[in-house]
Amino acid sequence: MARKPKNPTGGSPELTQLELTIMQIVWEQGNATAAEVGQALQEKRPLADTTIHTVLANLRKKGYIEPIPTVERALRFAPSVRREQVAGRWLKGLMRDFFGGSPRRLMAHLIKEEKVDAAELAEIRKLLQSGSTKGGKKK
Repeated sequence: MARKPKNPTGGSPELTQLELTIMQIVWEQGNATAAEVGQALQEKRPLADTTIHTVLANLRKKGYIEPIPTVERALRFAPSVRREQVAGRWLKGLMRDFFGGSPRRLMAHLIKEEKVDAAELAEIRKLLQSGSTKGGKKK
């Protein structure tokens, strides 16, 4: 009996760096075949067709992509998880692992270490002043 994959938006299975690279392509294109993924990877990181098929199969098992109906001969895959869901999990992991779980320390690091232009900084201030917090403490 086949084992059902864990929910990718919950606390399970993590994406490898290669899986994330391929997911970025699928998200950007909306859906893709293995050949289209390979073509998109040519400039960044050329891979063997068998490797691409293996990674797509793993992503399917993990629940990140699903085949979509098509008249084409090749399987076409669409994301079954939004990019923002995966980004949120990665960001929470970074915050936990590198910043002691502190959003303040994470934000301070980003503002100090990254080039934040005046428009972005104004947008950040606006978000902070709005007092909107999701899951956090409103002061």
